[in-house]
Amino acid sequence: RVHARRGDPGAARVALNAARRIFVRAQARPWLDLVNAGIALLDVPLPAPSADTGALAALTDVERKVVALVAEGATNREIAGLLFVSVKAVEASLTRTYRKLGVRSRVDVARIAATSRPV
Repeated sequence: RVHARRGDPGAARVALNAARRIFVRAQARPWLDLVNAGIALLDVPLPAPSADTGALAALTDVERKVVALVAEGATNREIAGLLFVSVKAVEASLTRTYRKLGVRSRVDVARIAATSRPV
């Protein structure tokens, strides 16, 4: 979690794979699911701001990750689990995102994310 939060996906992947090996041997299914979700999150591409809108350029990396997961239809609870943060942190991130993008709903956020992805 620390490596992922610091923006070091390589170190995060190494640590998560080591944890996965331990949890497989221990047959700790809930922990294994959590680790697998963390690994899957490392593979989620961040939506890149397009040259014409630049809408996502004002967002932080965490906010862009939240936007990408919202665009995929994830709930706040699912996003919190994938990002290893609290639901309140996701809600706060969405509130800041709404304000920065000038929108009022998750649907609007998903639309902006979809139009900002490179073709």
